[in-house]
Amino acid sequence: MVVDDEPQNVRYVTDVLQWAGYETLEGLTDPIEAVSRFSGFNPDLVILDLLMPGLDGFEVMEAMQENVSDDVYLPFLILTSDITSESRRRALSGGARDFLTKPMSPTEVRLRVDNLLETRFLYLECARQANLLGADSEPVAEAPFVPDEASMELLERWGASIDAGLPGCEGRSKRISWLAGMLAEAMDLPGHEIDAITGAAFLHALGSRPVVGAGENGARGLHAEPGLAARLLEGSRIPALATARRMLGGLEEHWDGSGGPAGLRGEAIPIEARIVAVAAAFDDLDVRTGDGENPAEHLARLSGLRFDPDVVAALGRTQAVSA
Repeated sequence: MVVDDEPQNVRYVTDVLQWAGYETLEGLTDPIEAVSRFSGFNPDLVILDLLMPGLDGFEVMEAMQENVSDDVYLPFLILTSDITSESRRRALSGGARDFLTKPMSPTEVRLRVDNLLETRFLYLECARQANLLGADSEPVAEAPFVPDEASMELLERWGASIDAGLPGCEGRSKRISWLAGMLAEAMDLPGHEIDAITGAAFLHALGSRPVVGAGENGARGLHAEPGLAARLLEGSRIPALATARRMLGGLEEHWDGSGGPAGLRGEAIPIEARIVAVAAAFDDLDVRTGDGENPAEHLARLSGLRFDPDVVAALGRTQAVSA
């Protein structure tokens, strides 16, 4: 669904998408009509202008999301011309997943739409697989993750699609998955736990959003919302996604109890979260340039504070093996 009060913008975007092969399109210039038609059309993606009469884009997002369950991923792609930092932050908080700056190139329109829809369909496929397991399945927390080619490809592609929507993150999910698996192996965890952590780590950035300017994650400019991500996976009967949910729920916890949201400390933090937190922090540091500090040495200084000392020690062994 494309919503913009300027008819030429609606026509331009829908024409580009039709040329790209998309067939089920709805272009609207009246935001009030867009809200009323939303449920009947049931879009997989809403491309939305912010500055409109009657209802602005923020109000349209809010009204549409009243008809969408919290555990459903519905992306909004925002059309902008000259947006302020505050408006961008407000849009991201309201459900925006990406931005298109006017004037728009056909290639940029197509690529951003492709990326958001791929993520949307991966969510739907995970939900479909969960439903196939049936309501009488054993609790997922007790079921070991036995990887197969299809499930691992699904997780890897989902991770890649998340990377594509975040600045400077191409290939990040694959790198972190690989390193998390190496850390789990270096800690002599059982094989099924290594597989579960390797698979779940692809989704470490689920719920993260790009923000204006650099934050704690340095030049990436990301804001992690692990609580939102954990809610998206809540109730999944797929073992890999249950592992991912536990991981996401504990990524912001610190070994010394100073993190959040629950203030867990030590081994109360899920092992998958402790391992992936170190893998993600190492990757963040490793891709930066000019900070003058070895990533492993930086993490060693935080051992026992933010990070599990055993995981940091395993990183040292892994680095030694890699060297």
